[in-house]
Amino acid sequence: MTVREALGGPWAAHWVLLVAFLPPSTLIVLLRETVTPFPEWWWPLASALAQHLVTGAVIMLGGAIARRFHTLVPVPTILSIWALGAGLRGFVAGTIAQQVAGVDPEFFTRIGVWTIVSIVWVPPLVYAIAQFERRRLIVGALDVTEFELARERPRADATSAEVQQQLRHAIAESLQPALIDLQSSLEATRSSLDRASTAELSLRLSQLHDDTTDLLDSAHTPTAAAPPLRASLRRALDVPPRYPWLTALLVAIATITLVVFDVWRIFGPLAAVEVVISTVAASLVIGAVPASVAVVRPDALLANGQRTTLIATLLGIFVSTFLMLNSGIDPITWHGLLTVPLLAIGLTIASATYLATIVLADSNAEADVQLTILQHELTTIREQNEQLVDRERRRLSELMHGPVQGRIAACIMALNFHAAGDNDEEQARFLTDSVLDHLRAVSRDLAQIAAGVGRSSP
Repeated sequence: MTVREALGGPWAAHWVLLVAFLPPSTLIVLLRETVTPFPEWWWPLASALAQHLVTGAVIMLGGAIARRFHTLVPVPTILSIWALGAGLRGFVAGTIAQQVAGVDPEFFTRIGVWTIVSIVWVPPLVYAIAQFERRRLIVGALDVTEFELARERPRADATSAEVQQQLRHAIAESLQPALIDLQSSLEATRSSLDRASTAELSLRLSQLHDDTTDLLDSAHTPTAAAPPLRASLRRALDVPPRYPWLTALLVAIATITLVVFDVWRIFGPLAAVEVVISTVAASLVIGAVPASVAVVRPDALLANGQRTTLIATLLGIFVSTFLMLNSGIDPITWHGLLTVPLLAIGLTIASATYLATIVLADSNAEADVQLTILQHELTTIREQNEQLVDRERRRLSELMHGPVQGRIAACIMALNFHAAGDNDEEQARFLTDSVLDHLRAVSRDLAQIAAGVGRSSP
């Protein structure tokens, strides 16, 4: 998947993206409006909701219009839509602050900060979601292909005799119940075999004859249900961390960008320094945990990639929280208390985003290659199996033509002749006995064919 395919695809303007941004954007607004003298406590929440609705409407509408002209929206176009959404978010925030609280709207500052945050956060998040969905499809396709290979490989290793025996069993097991039902019906009506009953039996035998032909064309052994086409969320994320230090660097940059501007504006430079130090320390932990596990227990990292990533993120959040509340860089503790929730959410989303951006992109590229190899192998094995089955099916058709299909055809002719003429009870009983003898013979022939007694032609 290319960058253009990811950023210009359906996830560039998707409602899931807007839902994902709602919690952190709301916390940013609450933090930013802490010093705005709104007359009521709920005005920051109202401002956050209004900003999100306007931004969401612009992104959804812009994306819909762009897709009318492009299957894949060009990256500059989608970046312009996001930039417009960020600008309008800052404009709405400043307007509400000015009209309700009577303060300077600070349009330039608000629009600038939201634009920087959008540039740093939106493209990686869209790319990560696209790679994650791609991962689910690829893993699902791999599961289905491996399932099909597991089913086809035993057939490829089977001999002609084994394939022949499988076909014989499949046909015999399909036809025997219908034969038994026909014999029971004929036994029940042998004393009153009128034209209508004869015609009905003739039709049922004709259907049996047709079923025999169809089974020879499509006989197969039953198989288990195939796996789903799309992998589960957990299975898609089950990949070991890669490039832990690069991930840690990107997490630090994204989280600092999200938090530091507003903290500096509201609480001052000491609080901003505290945020930077706490975020860097958390990122070092996020990078160090998988890097250490990779050195000490590489097998454990491969087997427990999700758990390692989760533990690293939780430890990073703990370290950042501890430093924000206890470092003493900013002597006012409540500044840290207000900043910690946004910092924790930023670290969590950034870790998940860059894990998907780096790790899943790499894994998807490898899985694409593996899928191509497996699909080529599956195509080759299927062609060989189809040739073998077709050859054995023709041989079985020749074997069944006389004893099974021939006897059934003879019964149909006799019943049709009886239905078309005037026959007394003695002739009806004779016909019934004759047809029953033929059907019993067909049952015996099917049993012999299933047991492999009949010889196929070379």
